[in-house]
Amino acid sequence: SELTVASGEITVTSSVHTVDTEGDAASDDLYTINGGSDGSILTLMSITGTRQVTLKDAASGTNLRLAGDFTLSSSNDTITLMKKGTVWREISRSDNA
Repeated sequence: SELTVASGEITVTSSVHTVDTEGDAASDDLYTINGGSDGSILTLMSITGTRQVTLKDAASGTNLRLAGDFTLSSSNDTITLMKKGTVWREISRSDNA
């Protein structure tokens, strides 16, 4: 199912989601992922390569721990995360631009 970034956040309801920018903007930053429980696995994909969502690594106020910022810049890009406590940690990424 599709999630839209709202003020830098999304709330997950399943283990796989496509992500889109707020207001169909050309780009958007994702700082916080709400939902999920300890041990949850989550895969995110871009809804379209023309609206890019950048997941921000350990920025102020974020609960993402990544191997650096990652931009979903193609509809073929994916990132997989696991929740540990309140933090989502990167397991893998696939940059298929």
